[in-house]
Amino acid sequence: MGFQYDGEMPGEWLSDTDPEAREVYLGLHREMQPGERLAQVFELCEFQDSLQTSNVRAMYPRADEREIFLRVAARRLGRDLMIAAYNWDPDEHP
Repeated sequence: MGFQYDGEMPGEWLSDTDPEAREVYLGLHREMQPGERLAQVFELCEFQDSLQTSNVRAMYPRADEREIFLRVAARRLGRDLMIAAYNWDPDEHP
């Protein structure tokens, strides 16, 4: 059984944010068109990917582009899928 959205935000969501500021933030999102919200999701995904890639580059400065790609993918996909999809076992490349 998956997550069922009931229209309410989780209790902890933005709990450290001033209630008025939170309402302004949520109001801005409510005013956005669906395509704009989707574009923002893709931008956040690209940003997260760039952070992961930068972190891998810092941890493995001698890694080539393929190894960087594989190490970033392994963070998302897990060992079994990495082996199945890329024939690359993250446990063999610590």
